[in-house]
Amino acid sequence: MALERDAHRAVSDEPTFVISVAARLVEMHPQTLRYYERAGLVKPKRSRGHIRLYSQRDIERLRKIARLVDDLGVNLAGVEVILNLTEKLEMMQSLLEQYNIQAPELFDSDAEPAAPGAAEPPSDGQPEPRPIRIRVRRPRAQSNSTTQETSKSKRSNRNG
Repeated sequence: MALERDAHRAVSDEPTFVISVAARLVEMHPQTLRYYERAGLVKPKRSRGHIRLYSQRDIERLRKIARLVDDLGVNLAGVEVILNLTEKLEMMQSLLEQYNIQAPELFDSDAEPAAPGAAEPPSDGQPEPRPIRIRVRRPRAQSNSTTQETSKSKRSNRNG
């Protein structure tokens, strides 16, 4: 079973589609794919002739981006955060499976979730799980110094 999964992973990472084919598969314009690459949302491999080659995994990622943008109205900064968190969660899930760790049940299937701030049930002697930190990379905003320099140069040109 693990070999099948590894073989599937190797096949899905194989760069096979040129940009025109990839664009048709995900029903986007090729320029949109280039834009998403510049934004860092997808990273296609390059051939020796510097031609973009998209893998099946890239195609799935582009479909997910399209769903988030078109169906849910998420902007590209939000798409980046969602994709990063999804990747982190998948990585954590694979680590849990790799080490046969059972994820704690947050709620009983029959009980309703407790209200925030409500008293927690007494512990059954097991240590409380430690919180997991997930780092999220945020897009950088334009600095004020660049904006100020631009407006100073415009003023000096008017006076000049």
